[in-house]
Amino acid sequence: VFTRDGKKWLVENQTGNHGLIIEGADMNNVVYMYGCQDSTLTVKGKVNSVFLDSCRKTSVLIDSLVSSIEFVNCQSVQMQVLGKVPTISIDKTDGCQMYLSKDSLDVEIISSKSSEMNVLLPKANGEYTELPIAEQFKTIVRGKGLVTTPVESKG
Repeated sequence: VFTRDGKKWLVENQTGNHGLIIEGADMNNVVYMYGCQDSTLTVKGKVNSVFLDSCRKTSVLIDSLVSSIEFVNCQSVQMQVLGKVPTISIDKTDGCQMYLSKDSLDVEIISSKSSEMNVLLPKANGEYTELPIAEQFKTIVRGKGLVTTPVESKG
């Protein structure tokens, strides 16, 4: 399935398709990818949000987002934003590479039950600096509350 249904773009069960392109999208449009494998989607223009559900080895290239991109139940996915992305949400996903633009350095990344997440920040020479998102945390009792901090990986 690769179709537009009103304000929603549906990209479902694509396998080995690296030429998926959405053009003419509006700021109130939502892109929903489900069950895609070994595929690449390019979203031209500014859309409200992008949602990837149960995708494997799938890449998304986005011009700009009003709201967020979400990954749920995914494996080995990557995204690159050329403009702005306010929020990235990652849930039950193993392997997520996030290439940010200089306009997206104030992004909020929310993750739960996920592993192998890396944020790639642009450098002046066109290369990227890769930074891991913490997967392990330490919680201690302090007074009548809890304090949780990430455990730094030694590498």
